[in-house]
Amino acid sequence: DVKICDMLKETFGRMMLSEIDPPTIEKWKQKRREGKTMYKRQRNPATVNREMCVLSKIFSLAFDAELIESNPCRRVRKFRTNSGRVRYLTFDEEAKLFEKLQGQEWVQRIVTMAINTGMRQGEIFDLTWFDVDLPRGVIHIRVSKNGNDRFVPINQTVRAMLEGLPHTNEHVFPSPRTKGRLIDVKGRFDLAKSEAGIKDFRFHDLRHTAATRMADYGADAFTLAAIFGWSDVRMALRYTHATDEAKRRAVENLVRPVASSDESVTNEKGRVAALP
Repeated sequence: DVKICDMLKETFGRMMLSEIDPPTIEKWKQKRREGKTMYKRQRNPATVNREMCVLSKIFSLAFDAELIESNPCRRVRKFRTNSGRVRYLTFDEEAKLFEKLQGQEWVQRIVTMAINTGMRQGEIFDLTWFDVDLPRGVIHIRVSKNGNDRFVPINQTVRAMLEGLPHTNEHVFPSPRTKGRLIDVKGRFDLAKSEAGIKDFRFHDLRHTAATRMADYGADAFTLAAIFGWSDVRMALRYTHATDEAKRRAVENLVRPVASSDESVTNEKGRVAALP
C-alpha cells in the first residue's frame, strides 16, 4: 500500500481534493490500465482495482474529517476481473518444471520456496536472513501486500533448503549477477515452463498451488487466511475446491471393508442373513 500511496501522491498530489471528481478518476483508471508495468507488461485490471481501493480509502478518511462532501470513487466502477481463476501446478507438471530448471539452482530454490510457503514473488525477493527464524520454524513477512505483518511456518523442505544456503548476503535469494535484491525470474521461469509444456501458468500461480495443496491436505479456510495474509476469509474459500486427487480419495473412502465369512449382513427386507 505504501508504493500505491506514493504513486497516487505523484498523480494527484498537486490537485485540490475538490478537483478530483469522478471523471478525473475514470480517466486516471483507464490510463493506468492501458499503461505498462516496470517490466513492460500489460497492467492487470485487478492491480488497478487495488489502487482504486487505496484511493477510495483516502477519500473516505477525508470525508470522515469533513474535508469533502462525498467520496468520488464510489461513482467510478472498478474493472471486471476473473476472480474465479485458480490455476495450480500438478505434481507431474512440477516434476517436468524442475527437470527443465536443471542447472538453474537459484531459480529452483525460489520456485521451491513459493510452492512450500505460498509467499508472493516480491516477498521472496525481499526476504532477508534477519526475518528467517529457523529455531522457531517461521518466516517473518514485514508489511505484506495487505499492509500487515504475518508469520509463515517453515516445513521440512524449506528448512533443509535454507540450512544449506550460505549467509554471505543480506538477502536469502540475492541476484546471481548483482548480488543485490533479485528483480525478476520471468525469463528463466517462462523458458522452463515452455520447455516443460506447461500452459496458462504464471509465477503467481505457484501461490495458488501452495494454497490448493494445503486445502487438499485438510487446512481450513481460517488457517489458510492466516498463512497467506488474507484479511477476508472468503479469499481462502477459492482454494478449498476439490482437486482430482482429493475427489479420488473421497470416493475411495466410500469403499466398505469386505465382511469376513463368519459375519452376517442385512438383506433388503431388513432380516439378518448369514453370509455364504
